[in-house]
Amino acid sequence: MSKSMNVGAVARALILKVEESGKSMTNEELATKVKELFKNHDVEVKTSANCIAWYKNDMRKKGELIGRSAKKSIEIDLDSIEL
Repeated sequence: MSKSMNVGAVARALILKVEESGKSMTNEELATKVKELFKNHDVEVKTSANCIAWYKNDMRKKGELIGRSAKKSIEIDLDSIEL
């Protein structure tokens, strides 16, 4: 299914796709992929690694991107710990 998407929507979709797949891509690699996708449609865009970092940060703030490395807490019963 195809739909019209702007740079931000494409970047966010790729970020989520990479995250859900468990693969790893640098922000530079993601920016290059976004530029390639638009270039394939004869549209020049100037997305950078910094743009991708901004999208990721914005997505985390909105709860749209959890991230494998984002887990910083655990559930624990402190009463069951022996000292």
